[in-house]
Amino acid sequence: MAIPAGYPKGSDGTRFGLSVDYGWPAMKPYAEYMKPALKKIGIDVTVRASADFPTWAKRISNWEFEMTMDNVFNWGDPVIGVHRTYNSQNIKAGVIWSNTQQYANDRVDELMALAGSTNDIEERKKYYKEFQQILADELPLYPLFPSPYHTVSNKSIVNAPNSIWGTSSPMDRVWIQ
Repeated sequence: MAIPAGYPKGSDGTRFGLSVDYGWPAMKPYAEYMKPALKKIGIDVTVRASADFPTWAKRISNWEFEMTMDNVFNWGDPVIGVHRTYNSQNIKAGVIWSNTQQYANDRVDELMALAGSTNDIEERKKYYKEFQQILADELPLYPLFPSPYHTVSNKSIVNAPNSIWGTSSPMDRVWIQ
């Protein structure tokens, strides 16, 4: 089992305490799971629910948290959905879904700029491979699980969304046969 470096256990077996915030009901079980899971290595977790999503968003965007849970996804392309999470120029107080963890790495910024400025798929893969390796080493965010995004439809639905945009796709050409 990993031991938090530099934090010896106190007489009660606790190394330190921290809070985990969650902003919507679906995240509650994961936040509550962290309490006993981290207790095993001496971290005392306080689960802090928000009254509603705007309360959570304000708290997180103003850096009034120690740990929280959120989804990071592409929105069709990493430039749209992922860059905003890691770009050091996007550390902005009061803006949710920016770089709220205040992560800064000049090489990551450079790789995102290079990947975002080319249409060459192989070049983009090369830049994003290095980008992902740095993030895997530095872990500014810790992935708990992949978020399932599914689109399910009946056979009578014509032109059901089948792209990466899913149900965020235009629905004006979808109908029931």
